[in-house]
Amino acid sequence: MKKHTIIPALVLILLGTYFLLNELGVGIPGWDVIWPVFPFAGGLAFLWGYVFGQRHDPGLVFVGTAATLVGLVFFFFTLGALEYRDLETWWPVFVIIGGIAFLAQWAAAGFRDWGALFLALVALVVGGAALAITLQLLGPQSRELLPRLWPVVLILVGLMILLRALFGKRKA
Repeated sequence: MKKHTIIPALVLILLGTYFLLNELGVGIPGWDVIWPVFPFAGGLAFLWGYVFGQRHDPGLVFVGTAATLVGLVFFFFTLGALEYRDLETWWPVFVIIGGIAFLAQWAAAGFRDWGALFLALVALVVGGAALAITLQLLGPQSRELLPRLWPVVLILVGLMILLRALFGKRKA
């Protein structure tokens, strides 16, 4: 069997099994609960493609990591650990996921993609600070602080441009 046919075959087998169990009346969760399996499985497929494919594109690691983690986060909502209205508080987790995905991309690029590392650090700092503010870990007035910090984005973008100019690849 060729490698590129394994994933579609497994997807068809799993879907067929799900629909068969549903038709037979076996008490299985509905689509409203299991839909996060699609970004999760898609992310794993991208990671599989990076590890076992012929192209070792670090971009596959970014997408694979981000999609897998997003799928896991949404399982917290569909399985009832969190309510969808809690996204008002937990939205910074998605910024943190972006940071983790950039870190994974940086690692997959042999720890040489400084742009990915910088974006990872920015996303992790911004996401972590935003999460601390939405969870009010910095005090009860911290939610009013977040909208006033928008100039920090300008500062971070300026720093990114400056660092890339100073330490980026130089053409001969």
